[in-house]
Amino acid sequence: MYKVAVVDDDENWCLSIQRFLKQEFDITIFTTVSELLDHHQTYDLVLIDFTILPSSEYETVMNGCELIHHLKTTRQPPPLAILVSGFISRRDLGEGMQLCPNADAFLAKDAGLETTLQLVKRLLLSQ
Repeated sequence: MYKVAVVDDDENWCLSIQRFLKQEFDITIFTTVSELLDHHQTYDLVLIDFTILPSSEYETVMNGCELIHHLKTTRQPPPLAILVSGFISRRDLGEGMQLCPNADAFLAKDAGLETTLQLVKRLLLSQ
């Protein structure tokens, strides 16, 4: 079973994704960057929110693009990464490539759970 991580400070969104995808994937959610970075398990794919708010003044301050770059350059093997944003609509996903060229795909938060599932499957099956 593929291992998927979801990183977003919106715990409700994380839980929604987890509930929807858990039938097909081993899902772990993280609400802070440091939780993910401190967790030494490898993931096949990571869904990362563009704006992850630090939970405290000691939290690693990193936006989603910086986190993707960090994962791609430090983790072996590097996970596939989907940048998720509430600032990009489904019609403007091309802007995501300009924002974060290290991401493997881009997803608008309002895309819906079924679209999220299809994108995750497509990326994992194409590797």
